[in-house]
Amino acid sequence: MKHHSCSAKELVLRTTIFLCTIFSITGCKENKTQVNNTSGKWSEYVGRYSLKPDFVLNVKTDGELLTLLPSFWGSAQILDPIQKDSFVSLLHPRMQFKFNRDSTGKVISLTSSGNNEINGTAQKLPSGEYLAVELLLSGDSPAAIAKLKTNEEMINENRLVHLGFQLISNYPSRASSAVSFLSAFESKYPRSADLQQVIGLGSMLAKDRKRARSAFQKAFLIDPTDRLSQSVLRILDPENATPPPKEAWKLPFDLNKLFEIPSSTEITDVRRDWQGRDLSVKSVEKVEERSVKLDGCDYVLRIIKHDVQGRNHYGAVLIPKSATLGSSPVVLELHGVDSRYSPFKVRKAKMPKILRENREHVIIAIPSFQGNTLIVEEQSYISEGSAARAWDGAADDAIAFLNVVISTIPEVDSTRISTFGKSRGGTVAMLLGIRDKRIGCVINWAGPSGWFSHMGTFGFTLQEQVQWGLWERWSPGRGWGSASQFIDWFLRESIDTGKPKLSKIRHQILASSPIYFLNSLPVAQLQYGIEDGGVPIANAKALKKALEFRDKSAPVFELHMHENTGHDQPYPRAFELSRQFLHKQFFE
Repeated sequence: MKHHSCSAKELVLRTTIFLCTIFSITGCKENKTQVNNTSGKWSEYVGRYSLKPDFVLNVKTDGELLTLLPSFWGSAQILDPIQKDSFVSLLHPRMQFKFNRDSTGKVISLTSSGNNEINGTAQKLPSGEYLAVELLLSGDSPAAIAKLKTNEEMINENRLVHLGFQLISNYPSRASSAVSFLSAFESKYPRSADLQQVIGLGSMLAKDRKRARSAFQKAFLIDPTDRLSQSVLRILDPENATPPPKEAWKLPFDLNKLFEIPSSTEITDVRRDWQGRDLSVKSVEKVEERSVKLDGCDYVLRIIKHDVQGRNHYGAVLIPKSATLGSSPVVLELHGVDSRYSPFKVRKAKMPKILRENREHVIIAIPSFQGNTLIVEEQSYISEGSAARAWDGAADDAIAFLNVVISTIPEVDSTRISTFGKSRGGTVAMLLGIRDKRIGCVINWAGPSGWFSHMGTFGFTLQEQVQWGLWERWSPGRGWGSASQFIDWFLRESIDTGKPKLSKIRHQILASSPIYFLNSLPVAQLQYGIEDGGVPIANAKALKKALEFRDKSAPVFELHMHENTGHDQPYPRAFELSRQFLHKQFFE
């Protein structure tokens, strides 16, 4: 039982101004919204708590909410009180927090559990005294340098390298500050290849390839056997670099040709291909039905098996028990992908939390993409096919499952259909909106805009990273950025068999790249994190430019670029923005 009159969850329901500054763009209009702190309710907890020398838990209030942001995390946790001085994360209840007091009743520390990175007891820091990591995160690298140099016995090579790499990994926009910080200690560690490599990576992110080349040349001279330095110098200084490994993977075509910008003929060919695909379904069968409660809403959960293109495929449908005949809009929730093609648990669906008071009126359909596993409690359902057909193939699966939902769920209102997804799911959400005229609106959280550009990480282009992956034989889960998965999705067969032809692979990549088909995109909401290292903010900027170039009569779009945010969109801000968007599209 909770010993408070108003929980964080209830406060979230009525809070419309959120954690920090956001930049919102609707069509060509750009707005900046500032957040005001209006409550002293949690003032005794507010402060900075040092868990490690370079790791601080920053506790703040936002309106009536209490939030916690650990160093280098991309989004804050909202703390939900369960009893005096004790809280859980509203989004991740396994994470628990206990504020500790001294004999006078003053809060002096914070004990955290439920997440390995923050487990332990953090001591409250005096106000006005900032640690080096805090100064570095604020962008004040000179002050961070001065702070460390006042206590040089606490400095060591590993600490500096870790700090610098954490900064460029989690805050790419602050790469220049990281380079300045690390460069101040070069003379102290002249034989540190690791230090030079992080300076080099930071310089790449800061778009200073000359500085990056110099840093990696120094690292190579210190340790000529290091494969990171060898590979980077093959890209930045090919004339003087070591040759690629003899065991490097080979392609039967020129990689430069693979990454050429698509022609209008190629774009037309993809559209023609889409129109000719047979995504009709056969052998539709309800294999399970049960009652479930998600985020306070009572649903009938139905698992449906069907045949599409000769493959057995599964999907889940969440039907509110209050739904009536022909009255319920549909949201297709499309899940992401990782290097392991991890299963998707139906209870992890985000849409019930997004919909809030509209939960009881909206049907949620969750396709399990080919080669993927859908988990309902203790039961697993595995769809046939290759999981590597993760983009265009996933869009086929989702369209086919929509056919099933419309034809078998009588509560569906087929005039109100939306797609929603994060990461891979966001891209597939756009592809569905482009390909299927039944889709009235699209929500994309952090989805790649396409695979010919914008998806390189650490300042490299995707083409450079794919070449690197071929040299080093990266399998999924190895290497940098999306390159290893790109190889698995699009190039694996060519490596193994010498086939298919270049034109066919380019066709597959193009069909997985919505940015070339935006003239067909319906009303859309796009959300991206400015500090996303996996799907760089260049994707959002490219989509904005292309969407603004459309005819004035084109459907409207919203673009929200969240500051201090990585790949996970901020809760509750992103959820509230999408709730408002869907409410407008479905119910106004």
